[in-house]
Amino acid sequence: MAYTVKQLLESKQFPDMRLVTCKENLNQEIKGIRIIEIEDMERYLTGGELLLTNMKVYFGETDREFRKHLNELEKKQVSGFIIKQHLDMVQKVNYYDILLKFCSERNIPVIEISEDEYYWGIIKYVILQIYDENIARLIYFKLTHDNISNMLLDGENFEDPTKNILFLLSSMIGNPVALYYSNLTCCASTTQDLSDFVFEKNVEKYKPDIVTRFEYKKQRKEHTQYITKIHVLGRVEVYLVVTEVNMPLTILDYMALENAVFTLQYSFMETYARNEIEKKYQRDIEYSLLNGLLTGDELSKAARMLKLEDTDQYCVVSFHTISSNSEDYYTKEELEEIGVIEGEIQRLLPDEHIYRNLNQIVCIHEIKPGETQAGFREEMEKLYQTVQKQIFHRNKTTDFQIGIGSIVNGYGDLKKSFKDSKKIIDYMDMLRYLYGDKNISVADFSKLGFFQIFEKIKNRDELMEYVPESLVKLYWYDKEHDGELIETLQAYLDCDKSANKAAEKLYVNYRTLSGRLKKIKDISGIDFKNSAEMLAVRNGIVLFKMAETL
Repeated sequence: MAYTVKQLLESKQFPDMRLVTCKENLNQEIKGIRIIEIEDMERYLTGGELLLTNMKVYFGETDREFRKHLNELEKKQVSGFIIKQHLDMVQKVNYYDILLKFCSERNIPVIEISEDEYYWGIIKYVILQIYDENIARLIYFKLTHDNISNMLLDGENFEDPTKNILFLLSSMIGNPVALYYSNLTCCASTTQDLSDFVFEKNVEKYKPDIVTRFEYKKQRKEHTQYITKIHVLGRVEVYLVVTEVNMPLTILDYMALENAVFTLQYSFMETYARNEIEKKYQRDIEYSLLNGLLTGDELSKAARMLKLEDTDQYCVVSFHTISSNSEDYYTKEELEEIGVIEGEIQRLLPDEHIYRNLNQIVCIHEIKPGETQAGFREEMEKLYQTVQKQIFHRNKTTDFQIGIGSIVNGYGDLKKSFKDSKKIIDYMDMLRYLYGDKNISVADFSKLGFFQIFEKIKNRDELMEYVPESLVKLYWYDKEHDGELIETLQAYLDCDKSANKAAEKLYVNYRTLSGRLKKIKDISGIDFKNSAEMLAVRNGIVLFKMAETL
């Protein structure tokens, strides 16, 4: 049985619908439904369609051109128009009045809806009235595919097309939509809520009643949420989340959701590729700058490209992620993890120059007026906590550390700050011992204190000359007997010379520890009651640790 304009009005599904022309000719069959997306839409109609428009596509057309399109639409025997009138958009041509007059003369029904009403609820309802469910699915999939794909043509950067797609999807399914990075921070949302996403304990896999290539999950909070994971080139993951605030999702809504995921995937791939090219170019410049490979005009040109000034102060920050193995080989999973950490740092430091070379992530930071070294270190400690939390969330064991280089004047000395930032990471274990805090993971070069003097020594044997002879004796004893005397001495001093605490720290009994301390005294002649000698021994252990890095 044919479905007519009259039946649509009498269905009361859309209370805001108002018939404004042609009350006599409402029994025309609706053979399809389309949004007028281009001015010559008549070329793409099969006949008998109900057309939806706000007439924006005709803005800029003359009175004559607009009437010509209407005549062509009449030849297609359209069943009617559903229009949204935007009173705030004043045009030289009054398209609304021309349409009403044209349709009145030709007995074509015109229905008006409010500006707040979305077309997609009407489209879904009408399609299900005029087709069986399988045909309706195919037609709606094609309609949503065409409309969402067109969003890629709008905007020139990552953010704009993404937001456009999300808002269009939200209008299609009648519920809010948000996009989250792999670390669950919000990338974009159709609401004002930009808080981090939280996976609930009741989250479960969900399979909608459609053919899908994507992984869906479902969880219940105040409202039910549907989560779709989007993979980008096997390197990046984002989550698309729909929250059922207004109405339950239907089969047709999943068609729209599938198209949105496909389109977002392509959008991200394009953005990712473009960013990789830009990063490669910038990476080459920053690599040369930080390693002192540029001089004269080349150096000045590189600085201009990075907007660095010779009158400003800078410091370089190195982020340690995954240590290189003996073969300098990294697994795919390790490289992906480093990439995720790089993305998190870029998000947390959007205005900084971030550079990555394999496992090395580096930041060139400009010292702002009034900014102190301690204040910047505090910022880096907050960043460390945020990134470490996400590493823990991903169940990774990455040894994340941050080394802050010395402050230098102008871009010409960035090489020195870069070297210092790498050194401080090399000496992180030594600093943990020096300050008695095994949890230190963020440090600046100044923390080395007077040990910066010894840092300049690059020969292991020369550095060992500054180690007290008593420690050298213990070193050779340990080496010959595979012993643990230096480790025992370090633990004893760390515990303020408490044998009980040192035994607990080393997981040995008190008698074993006492025996080791006696052996230490016998071999080295160390006087534990001499505070000056104890200071020399502590410093000697630090020098041992520095020597281990050479």
